[in-house]
Amino acid sequence: MHPLFVGLDVGSRSCHQVVLAADGSTLSHRQFPTGEAHLISAFKELRGHVHVHLEAGELAPWVRSVIAPHAARVVVGHPRSNAWIAKDPNKCDRVDAYKLAELLRLNRTHEVYYPDDRSRAAFKQLVQHYDDLTRQQAGLRTKIKARLRAQGVITRGQRIFTREGREQILSRVGRPEIRQAICQLYEVLEQARRSQHDALRLMTTASKQFPEIARFSRVPGVGVIGACRFSAYVQTPHRFSSKRKLWRYCRLGVVKRSSDGKSLSHPRLDPSGCGRLKDFSRKAFEAALRRRDANGFKRAYERALEQTHNAVHARLSVQRKIVATLRAMWINGTPYRDESG
Repeated sequence: MHPLFVGLDVGSRSCHQVVLAADGSTLSHRQFPTGEAHLISAFKELRGHVHVHLEAGELAPWVRSVIAPHAARVVVGHPRSNAWIAKDPNKCDRVDAYKLAELLRLNRTHEVYYPDDRSRAAFKQLVQHYDDLTRQQAGLRTKIKARLRAQGVITRGQRIFTREGREQILSRVGRPEIRQAICQLYEVLEQARRSQHDALRLMTTASKQFPEIARFSRVPGVGVIGACRFSAYVQTPHRFSSKRKLWRYCRLGVVKRSSDGKSLSHPRLDPSGCGRLKDFSRKAFEAALRRRDANGFKRAYERALEQTHNAVHARLSVQRKIVATLRAMWINGTPYRDESG
């Protein structure tokens, strides 16, 4: 069967599909409403070895699952890498679909990983839900402190978020209507706390179906929540052929830019990847250092600090060690052994 390269621009209302032959000639273009039946119909009618390229987004996982049975390959590309599409001054849906097909034909795609295991995909959504509620709480706490400062009430620490501290601090707000508005923010914070607690219960219950999480939670500094986050955002350790590629995905890899043999900037951490995994590794590092025992990560930090005399470099070195250790445990199915640290 002859290969067909399909670019699919997905919108909430409609989709644009462009089909290219192996020589780059356009075979067809069609627009249809976004819906499962329309997607299936659009790909069932194609005759050939169908390869599909669409951009990552909210609808991408669903669209991928719908068209996968009717295509030989479905590639979900990273929008950031498609500057040819995003920065074109003559941007439109039909042109975008054509360019997606052309990039696939030329094998110039930057694929985003999506798991075929639906239980892992659902677990990732539960972890994201818990993280979102946690971040929402942090935003509410910041907003409450800002509203209090606007009334000349300057506070520090977390005591104002306890019941006793809340009553004491509100008594210092002079205007009753402002006091009532801040009370409403406290009520929203309480609801967010309850929702976060329920989300934590959902997450930990679902985590029992993944055996690596129980092993990760015993690693110094990781804990149950950290183990859930690492498992959910990585999905499988086999998607990374080396620990350095995992470091890059965790925003712990170093990138250098040069031209004509000259450096354009100082080496820096790669900003692409998953920021939540970088946050996980930082929190795991800090928790490991707070422990009273001389665990492997604490010893590694002391050695790195002695060698580099730079606390930031030493910390990043241990963060990389943490994620590399978890990857090795996951691949080999082995528990954590502190003597190897």
